[in-house]
Amino acid sequence: MFRRLAVFPGPFSLDAAETVAGPAAGPAVLKLVDCSLIAPPRTGPDGRGRYLMLETLRAFGLERLTEAGERPGAEALLAQHMLGLAERAAAGMAANATEVQSATWLDAEDATMHQALVWALEHDPAAALRMAVALAPWWMLRGRRFGQGYAWLRTAAGRVPPGDPAWCAGQVLLGETTQDL
Repeated sequence: MFRRLAVFPGPFSLDAAETVAGPAAGPAVLKLVDCSLIAPPRTGPDGRGRYLMLETLRAFGLERLTEAGERPGAEALLAQHMLGLAERAAAGMAANATEVQSATWLDAEDATMHQALVWALEHDPAAALRMAVALAPWWMLRGRRFGQGYAWLRTAAGRVPPGDPAWCAGQVLLGETTQDL
């Protein structure tokens, strides 16, 4: 469990831990907190309890994860989890009543979202493009539309074959962004 949780580059929720490390992660996370291998949960900017692994322990855990041959699977699970989170947050941002809450949720997941997007660009371009499309409203809200956000979107769109539904959505967003430049 420890080595699988090392895949998180920053604070993570118990829900995210269970997605990446399995349903038995809950009790294991508590045990890892008792052993001082993970910091006790602190309330993140989104109001959710978040655990954190010190960087030195994380590096050790990633080495063990790689040695066990489990890193690709853990990274894939993390990317899928973050894709789902990005799409749920995008739906929340589309509703005025939950826009701020959804943006704050993504703020809390920024480091993990970045890592998942980098992984998806390399291993699952269609998922990367879906993630970039879902994150576009957040990027715009946070002032990243013309910089990093546009670059991510353009890169992801360039790696998905034309005609794919994600490609179409990406092209629409790229066209809208280009018109705003």
